[in-house]
Amino acid sequence: MTSVAAVFVTYNRSAMLRESLLAMDASTRAPDEVIVVDNASADDTARMLAEEFPKAVHVRLAENTGPAGGFGEGLRVAVERGHDWAWLFNDDDHPEPGALARMLDAMPALPERTAMFASWLIDDRGEVAKLGVAWKNRILDHVAPPPDGGSYDVDLLIFAGALVNAAAVRELGLPKAEYFMMWEEMEYCIRARRAGWSIRILPEPLVRTLHAGAATSPPWRLYYQSRNHLAMALEHRSAPEIWHWAVRQAKFTAVTLARQDRKTARTGARARGAWHALRGRMGRTVLPG
Repeated sequence: MTSVAAVFVTYNRSAMLRESLLAMDASTRAPDEVIVVDNASADDTARMLAEEFPKAVHVRLAENTGPAGGFGEGLRVAVERGHDWAWLFNDDDHPEPGALARMLDAMPALPERTAMFASWLIDDRGEVAKLGVAWKNRILDHVAPPPDGGSYDVDLLIFAGALVNAAAVRELGLPKAEYFMMWEEMEYCIRARRAGWSIRILPEPLVRTLHAGAATSPPWRLYYQSRNHLAMALEHRSAPEIWHWAVRQAKFTAVTLARQDRKTARTGARARGAWHALRGRMGRTVLPG
């Protein structure tokens, strides 16, 4: 029997985490274990877990390592505890009741070397987000769901509701904790694809995601977006990837100057991120907030 650990990464959002864990409890096929990676929360997360979800494995980190460090730690713990797959969630992601059962039913049809397997999402507006894209620089030329409704191959996905194969983790290692946040998922997917692993999407909306805190794109998020994308391109020594980064930043800056507030702060954050990438300055260098 396939063993699955559900991994939630949280930071100071105990109410959201509670709702997500309650959604997981409603699963028709429950995960074999629930692991909560707590990025040094200062709220009542520890008490809430102990009182309301005592069976969950609470991994409290000494400091806030961001999603990159949190997901990496969750994958490490899940693999060490002997699970075949780790099912990754942010603290504001809710699986549909039949999600895991449906994903497991579809697993026999996956390629043998499948590193990650996810589904479409239901976003905060109630609309279906058809997750999965082809990498700009490019392993796949085109991404489209098959007419028979089976899973399809992609280059990139986000970790919200993604199943990650323990065998792939043992071969590839963990997401880069030094990214702190932004692009850690993309870098991990590209690393997997270049090592010959598949990444698959099931074209059914099985996970609800709120994207809480992401919609406003505050300057500190733009800093990490710019820095980590460029750092990845520089590590790959790839001129097309560096060009892709430059084009993206130019487009984002044009939008900021045309219609966003805090223009100086936003453009400055992107420029500072680029400078830090060039200098190799990584980790949690700008505090969220």
